[in-house]
Amino acid sequence: MFANISGATQQYLADLGRTETQLQQATSQISSGIAVSQPSDDPAAISEILQTETAISNNKQIQSNLTNVTSEVDSADSALQTAVQAVQNALSIATQGASSTSSAETRATLAQQISGIQQTLVGIANTSVNGSYIFSGDQDTQAPYQLDPSQPEGVQQLVTGGSTRTIQSVDGTSFAVALTAQQIFDARNPDGTPASGNVFAAVQNLETALTNNDTAGISSAVGSLQSAGSYLNQLAFYGEVENRVTEATDLATKFQTQQQTQLSNLQDTDIASTATELSQLQVQQQAATSVEANVEQMKNLFSYLA
Repeated sequence: MFANISGATQQYLADLGRTETQLQQATSQISSGIAVSQPSDDPAAISEILQTETAISNNKQIQSNLTNVTSEVDSADSALQTAVQAVQNALSIATQGASSTSSAETRATLAQQISGIQQTLVGIANTSVNGSYIFSGDQDTQAPYQLDPSQPEGVQQLVTGGSTRTIQSVDGTSFAVALTAQQIFDARNPDGTPASGNVFAAVQNLETALTNNDTAGISSAVGSLQSAGSYLNQLAFYGEVENRVTEATDLATKFQTQQQTQLSNLQDTDIASTATELSQLQVQQQAATSVEANVEQMKNLFSYLA
């Protein structure tokens, strides 16, 4: 402040500066569409704006996670359907091999087909999506099985960990998204022996029986394959996960719409109201400028400032 400027003139300058600041702010709000871009614009709203922006960011991450797991779950479900069909093919071959009209030579040929089915099942167990083995549980950088005819089940287990991975929904709930190959194909009793429904063991036993022309063994393998097929068909896990992922995705989309609306209400410019304010400020500025011109002519403050 200048000591030789009257109080009225000082008030005039302050009012003029305030009007110009408000005019710039209103112009910026209309141009950007954002009414609150910094704490000083509306200190009371900043906390809620930041919370809403954080919620939106978290929601986007959850939707991204759900999108990624959708590919994995769909692939797992498709893989299991292929496995079910492979076991059905093995059962058909077993039925053919059990026929009294089949010769040892025929059964040897059928054994080779069963060997191919076992290889297919191991390939299914080793299904990979985006570089991760989806049936390896928490050790998804390594394939869970490999063929090994020296083993009783014809395969060797390469990983032993379980699957603890879950995915979170936007409402805070979470659910498991994967099973291990051991759970699916290699069911075992507490003592480590193959349990009913063990797919690998059923197929391997059939191959051995066919190779040895063992009719009793072939008949027994038929029953084991039926149990294995029933076991795979009962694995509705991935179908349920697909449903839950779809529900979680729909919920996240709904939440995002609500959050974006809330953020808009907190942050966006009320164009009609701000345009009215801008018009009023422009009138005030014009009036102030007119007063300034009159004061200039009267040789008061502005002649000294010049």
